[in-house]
Amino acid sequence: MAGNKTHITKFTIISIIAMFMILIVGCGFQSGRDGPPVSAPFVATGTEGIVMQFIPDQPPAKVYTGSPLLFVIEVRNRGTYTVQNAAFYLTGHDPGMIFMNPPGVHMLQQPLESKSVYNSEGGYDTIEFQSTRDLNLFDMPNYKPTFLLTACYQYQTIATPLICIDSNPLDTTSDKACRVQSVYSTGSQGAPVAVQSVEAEARPGGMFFRIHISNTGGGEGGTGTVFDLSALNLCPASLEYRDLNTLEYDVSISGQPLDCDPQGSLRLVNGRTTLFCRYQNMLQIPAYQTPLEITLTYGYKNSISKIVEIENIDFGR
Repeated sequence: MAGNKTHITKFTIISIIAMFMILIVGCGFQSGRDGPPVSAPFVATGTEGIVMQFIPDQPPAKVYTGSPLLFVIEVRNRGTYTVQNAAFYLTGHDPGMIFMNPPGVHMLQQPLESKSVYNSEGGYDTIEFQSTRDLNLFDMPNYKPTFLLTACYQYQTIATPLICIDSNPLDTTSDKACRVQSVYSTGSQGAPVAVQSVEAEARPGGMFFRIHISNTGGGEGGTGTVFDLSALNLCPASLEYRDLNTLEYDVSISGQPLDCDPQGSLRLVNGRTTLFCRYQNMLQIPAYQTPLEITLTYGYKNSISKIVEIENIDFGR
């Protein structure tokens, strides 16, 4: 009988210990479970800047004279550069028939924040254009214009591909922390103009880079247009040919600007261009990895359109 009691006591103690351990685990003494949520590292991706969308039925596809004409547009910043100022232009209609407020242009009222680890969708806003009085179709039975909404704004692309710097490329026998690759892929940078890839070449006199750049974005509806940022106030209707496809750049390594060609600014041809840069006066130290810092600054415009039929309810009366 005593043996049975001893067995029961041992079983009880083991059970209590097991339950206690379960409680400890369940109470969350696990750093991963009860610690603050750890977000995945933010990666700048995508090929868009400002993206616009007409809200369905605002206005509907068909309206009538005597009814208001209201456009409501959703605006998002799908890229990784905060837009401080942007102008939105509604064109494509006869202002003698349709009187809009604001009269053709709407200015951004607050900055559109960029995408980030805290805001994966990017900054959001809505803008409105509304007719101020009755639509005047004169003696026409109907009017079916294509309304074009164009955004004009400043944007910036930042690419930081990790490259290998080797001041002694002729030494092929020593152990090195890295080897210079012929091509470095950069991926997208969360902007409509992208650094597509970087070609690198190490010579005894320094490092040489070919940086390939292209206009890849613009949101739904096709690629937008790059233009000289100094002509921002001329967008969209007064931009001249010399203003188009022009952007500014800055390329550096460890804060040291690189000598690049062409100097001053870049011009895209068929949406693409190549920048040639030299990194000289390098430290004579073993090979190491460091980011190649590339910044592109430009004006950008992209558009969306919508056809609205306006029927004259007074025609024929």
